[in-house]
Amino acid sequence: MSEIRNRLWQQYLKASQSVRELPPGPPATGEVVPLPPAVDLEQLRGTRTILVHGYKDDASVFEPLASYLTELGLKSYAVSLAPSDCSVPLETLAQQLEAFIERNFLSRQELDFVGFSLGGIVTRYYLQRMGGLARTNRFLTVAAPHHGTWLAYASNLPAAIQLRPNSDFLLDLNADAESLAGIQFTSIWSPFDLMILPSLSSRMPIGENRLVWSLQHQGLITSPRGISAIAEQLLTGTENMPAFASSEYESPPAYDNRATGEGLEFQGQS
Repeated sequence: MSEIRNRLWQQYLKASQSVRELPPGPPATGEVVPLPPAVDLEQLRGTRTILVHGYKDDASVFEPLASYLTELGLKSYAVSLAPSDCSVPLETLAQQLEAFIERNFLSRQELDFVGFSLGGIVTRYYLQRMGGLARTNRFLTVAAPHHGTWLAYASNLPAAIQLRPNSDFLLDLNADAESLAGIQFTSIWSPFDLMILPSLSSRMPIGENRLVWSLQHQGLITSPRGISAIAEQLLTGTENMPAFASSEYESPPAYDNRATGEGLEFQGQS
């Protein structure tokens, strides 16, 4: 019993010595000790950007964009949705997107989205019909046929029918498009886009419509001009952004098609 008391006494003495060694408290005069500088919660949170591809694409189409976002401190994830040839309804691809997000991110983690072409409509369905808005910070659509495209009449595949002007799918989705006003929403489009006919179909009555001159549909996500426009919408302090160098990406590397709903995280991103 005495041995236990001795141990307790030694612990008490050690604790007392630790208290005496603490730095003095604030002066009794009422002077307040300054607090440390506030931590940037945005940096702690670590914005995650989800990149959703378009018709007959996969995650590899975003290689130049993702590499540039890495330079700017954004960690981006490109998801491959399959099949992306309009042979399945857009709801099916949205379910794949939802599964990818639930598999890779915490339920309360806010996300940014960049949806290209068909991928913009798939992402809209996820946000507006599957609860994705609740966790969304920014949403950019790039060359997305918000009001349909005449080219969709060239096919009778399920998703092509949904992407026709005035389709039941798009009319329903646009009926409550104002729900996107609760987030930072931007639509990037080009008047020379020959895949989205008419090109004004990419414009929306809410958020910001950003015109980018591009002679190619895919150029809106692969050209220096398009990539810079996307980055400016995703980041603040854009005056300090490094210039995008396209020489490394003139011939993007080929990738095998990914499995359904499989994501591609671009390595080296912080």
